Amino acid sequence: MELQKRTPLRRGSSMKKSERLSQEEMLIQLLNDHKQSLGDMVSIRIDSRTSIEVPANMSEEDREKRVKNYLKHSNYKPM
Repeated sequence: MELQKRTPLRRGSSMKKSERLSQEEMLIQLLNDHKQSLGDMVSIRIDSRTSIEVPANMSEEDREKRVKNYLKHSNYKPM
């Protein structure tokens, strides 16, 4: 019968601390991946401080509906 030496199991990962992603970095990476999966986006400016992004292939009519919906459901108040 052969006995094999086993290394004890460690908790956590075997990566170095500097190699691990922080929670904020992981969320940023997840958001960027999601944006890339959506494809090309167009930014619509509501005012000098507010803009929304919509898909580039969205029709002008649908964009206007999206802006109206944003204005209706947000706390946006024109200055």
